[in-house]
Amino acid sequence: MALTQIDEIRVWNGVVPFDAADRYPEADLRARWRSAIGPVQLVLHDHIVAVEQNRRIDSLIGIALVRVNEEYVLTPGAEVATTLVTDDDVRSKLRGRDWLAVRLARANIVTSMSRLKCYCE
Repeated sequence: MALTQIDEIRVWNGVVPFDAADRYPEADLRARWRSAIGPVQLVLHDHIVAVEQNRRIDSLIGIALVRVNEEYVLTPGAEVATTLVTDDDVRSKLRGRDWLAVRLARANIVTSMSRLKCYCE
């Protein structure tokens, strides 16, 4: 639910939906979220590419000059715990600046995953 319910995403990730359908996430659905990196307000463009119910979400994220192909994969545990792995392919919209995009995105991805972990515990 923390990855699929707009209200829950807002709580743990700190983004504010302003163009997200109630049926989010659904394959080929697009959503926009207000996000902040420090004091800078940005718009995060989210294009859901694929969804496997209770297993996987794959999306293309655009924020400022950064593009991220983001995949979340859930693996149910033997007892109660579920493992979440995120795979993020980060690119810059500016040629030759992928290194900078990765550097800028890495801290935000790590922080976001930490907030999600705390929220789910």
